[in-house]
Amino acid sequence: MNGRLVLCPTPLGNLEDVTLRVLRCLRECDVIFAEDTRVSQVLLAHYVIRKPVRSYHEGSEARRLRELGDLLRDGKTVAVITDAGMPGISDPGVELVRAAREANAVVEALPGPSALLGALVLSGFDVARFRFEGFPPRKPQARRAYLESLRDEPAAVAWYEAPTRVRALLEDVDNVLGSRSVFVLREYTKKFEEQLVGPARRVLAALHDPPRGEFVVVLEGAVRVPGYRPRLTSGVRAAMDLLVKNSVRTRVAVDALKAATALPRNELYALAQKLGSDKDGAN
Repeated sequence: MNGRLVLCPTPLGNLEDVTLRVLRCLRECDVIFAEDTRVSQVLLAHYVIRKPVRSYHEGSEARRLRELGDLLRDGKTVAVITDAGMPGISDPGVELVRAAREANAVVEALPGPSALLGALVLSGFDVARFRFEGFPPRKPQARRAYLESLRDEPAAVAWYEAPTRVRALLEDVDNVLGSRSVFVLREYTKKFEEQLVGPARRVLAALHDPPRGEFVVVLEGAVRVPGYRPRLTSGVRAAMDLLVKNSVRTRVAVDALKAATALPRNELYALAQKLGSDKDGAN
């Protein structure tokens, strides 16, 4: 009998944000894997949930992965929670999912709170397309070079950032990208939640010093100048060639690259057909 691994999003600050479905899973599971058992006990005690809790973090990863495999092979249900939010988003969880799939177990991810999605919606920016980049580079030179690479990026870019580095990030955004707007969300859903939006220099001036709490930063996408037209670059050709060589259906390949590049569909179709014919000729 196959076991179940269930990723359970937990409140970011306000304990009322947990879903009824998550609570039911935590009450009915056999074991809870938690990023920090001390943090998780606050939630579990509040909702009177008494289940075995195992710590799962970098130091215990190998031991817990072996234990997870044994539990799942015995048909048990394992719930995974982190300190806040969705497991696996800049938090432990990804290796557990891989191990569960290797054990042929059922894997589920329940819906719930997300600081990333909250920040994107609250920013007021165009987020029809966006990039989540985790944490930006820590070293100043690498961070500035990385920001320079975003100068012409039309999609919004979102990061998590530590309070000790958020001012340096905003200073670099101001120095590298000038008047580009940013949105800063601090302590989302908590008592001292704060929202700041505008050019990085203005946000910096309004930011509490020293910064405290959890931060999500959203960089507004670059505005395309009139007459801008996406180019069929060597990178796009290489991506399409890879998709064609792996026998991805033409419509799927075209849809994927259109979403990523905004190139005209007919131009991408023509490229796919050319690469397909080249492949056939090589055979």
